[in-house]
Amino acid sequence: MTPTNKTALRAAVLLHERLAGSKGQPQLISLPDYSWNHMQQLRRQIALACQRGWHFATKRLSEEMVYVMQNCRRDLDSAFYALQDSLPERPLSSASNIYRDILALEDEFEQVEIDSAKHEISVTTDRIILEDLDLGDFQIRLDWHRLDSPSAYRIVALDPHPAEKNESVTHPHVQDERLCEGDGHPAIRAALAECRVLDFFLLVSQILQTYARGSAYIELDDWSGVSCSDCGATMNRDDSYCCQRCGSELCEDCRQVCTGCDESYCSGCLSQCAACGHEYCSSCLATCPVCRKRFCEDCREEGLCQPCHEKQRNKEHEHDSSEDGRNKPVVAGA
Repeated sequence: MTPTNKTALRAAVLLHERLAGSKGQPQLISLPDYSWNHMQQLRRQIALACQRGWHFATKRLSEEMVYVMQNCRRDLDSAFYALQDSLPERPLSSASNIYRDILALEDEFEQVEIDSAKHEISVTTDRIILEDLDLGDFQIRLDWHRLDSPSAYRIVALDPHPAEKNESVTHPHVQDERLCEGDGHPAIRAALAECRVLDFFLLVSQILQTYARGSAYIELDDWSGVSCSDCGATMNRDDSYCCQRCGSELCEDCRQVCTGCDESYCSGCLSQCAACGHEYCSSCLATCPVCRKRFCEDCREEGLCQPCHEKQRNKEHEHDSSEDGRNKPVVAGA
């Protein structure tokens, strides 16, 4: 007779009691109010940036909008499926079936852990390699006190190899330890609702072993690089340049050099001298106090631009000439 695994049995009973106790109780569905309000604010900021011609700001705000919109869509999907799952009665696994599922996990995964204090069941995946990119192994942690919650489980990278430009993305489909379930969402939620523990872990593990190009938080092609803020091209960080004013990353083709100080800048942080037309940073240009235009050092004289300096000098010359005429002695009889 196979000896009873008391830890697994206790977890199965607690899991069954937890889910059975929540059956028939109304659920409070959380709507993504914060994300929605954030998107409204970003839309206003993007409209203002477009109106004022702030192209770099428009691009950055649009990128943030994509991220916030993804979160809002994900949270809204979770709320939808949570509400949908609460309507029909689903068959609930018995404590004995849950126990057998937990024991079967040891045949599918090298490491299975049960932490009754944290009410968690965890499994460790094999090392995940996608298109020759080693992402390390992951731990899937299921909290049986939150089975009816969108955040019922976490995906924890045990040997993290995050994306270069966002350390919270440890897998193309994992951000902030949350999995983008994609087409697997209904099956995962059904497994949780019916307490089919083995099916749940196998489904999540299968998603982690796959890569859906076009629906990733960060594509694998961009994983080890940074994006040029001007053209969007991906490059190695060692080959990038940093704008000395705004700190944005630039590729060789988009990097521009200040004529005055020879430092690197993006296109939005350089301005033309009103006289010679060469590109300068803000520190290498000064405003003429008369015409209020900005000029480089070579196009200024005594704090003024050359045209205004010339006008001022002519006025002073005319003033001096008129003063000399008034002060010149009048010769009698001349």
